[in-house]
Amino acid sequence: MKKNTRNTIIGSISILIVIALIIYLGWYFSHITIFIIIALIISLLANPLKLLLTKIHIGKSYISNGWASALALLLIIACIVGLVAAVAPTIDKQLNTLSHVNVNTLQHSYKEQLAQVDAFLHQYDIINQNECLETIIIDGVVSNIKKITPSKFFNNFIESIGILFLGIFSVLFIAFYILKDIPKLQNAIINMMPDKHQNETYHILSRSKKLLSNYFIGLAVEIVLVAMVEFALLSILKIENALLIAVLGGVLVIIPYIGSIVACVLGCIFAIMTAYIANPDIMIMEILLKVIGTFAFCRILDNFFLQPYIASKSVKAHPLEIFLVVLVSGHIAGIPGMMLGIPAYTILRIVCQEFFGNINFVKTLTRSLSDDTNTENSNPQQP
Repeated sequence: MKKNTRNTIIGSISILIVIALIIYLGWYFSHITIFIIIALIISLLANPLKLLLTKIHIGKSYISNGWASALALLLIIACIVGLVAAVAPTIDKQLNTLSHVNVNTLQHSYKEQLAQVDAFLHQYDIINQNECLETIIIDGVVSNIKKITPSKFFNNFIESIGILFLGIFSVLFIAFYILKDIPKLQNAIINMMPDKHQNETYHILSRSKKLLSNYFIGLAVEIVLVAMVEFALLSILKIENALLIAVLGGVLVIIPYIGSIVACVLGCIFAIMTAYIANPDIMIMEILLKVIGTFAFCRILDNFFLQPYIASKSVKAHPLEIFLVVLVSGHIAGIPGMMLGIPAYTILRIVCQEFFGNINFVKTLTRSLSDDTNTENSNPQQP
């Protein structure tokens, strides 16, 4: 009995050491970790496409696993490129408009606006009476520019380009082989585990892959739907750059709660800037109300209909549970934590149910996963 207890303790300590080592290596090689996480997300999005492609046949010939993986990735890339191509003309138009701005008119207008801001800041002693906001901004910008040397700027630029291309290549390369060899990777992980835990490990990997794939596909659908609704409303309200603002609002949905606020602020800036360049006598409050009203409506639609359905149904968790997970993960790891909190929590619940399912607390917390467990157990497969 003592020997069994000692072996159990040694085994538990060994597992904790291995987990701690993996976390440390993930933090130390953070760039590689980010590449792997992005590649995993892309492979989970592309996996249903790959499975669909493998079922297509011409006569008696089927598409091989490798070609199906490559085609699925190409379809995902094509969607991203198509999105960029749709937004690029709007950005180009914005830049062309900025290049034809009447500098004298703009300078006169912004000086009047800054004078009003200075009066407000002086009134409440936020800045000294002999200071003005324009001087503070210019001094700050100039001091930062002086710190930049041509050689340093050039080196940083070259380094950034290199990291960008390395990142894109690494993500696509890793995603392709994850997508292509998912069964082999799954079996390799299972074989690394002790014999008595291989069945639980198989269930954890299979269920995690299914739920996370559903979650990321649902998130992609949520992004598209939010962007479409925002574009339709902004177009009806005759807001310039409606497509750019809508795409920005849709993409930033990936950051729960905060993303929509950031998108709304940026959308207001783009809308006012574009309208002001076309006509300096615009009603700024009218534009602000239109943009803020659009984002508020879409936020309500997303919070009460899209997000609870997509997040809760895909990972089988209560909306309040999802909200608390996002808050806690955001407190622990900031914006990256908010983005990855739900997937991490989903995997944690599955692991707890497989290994500690007899504990009442875990049983209650993972009750919504029971249907998924019953489905797995009704169709058992050997690792």
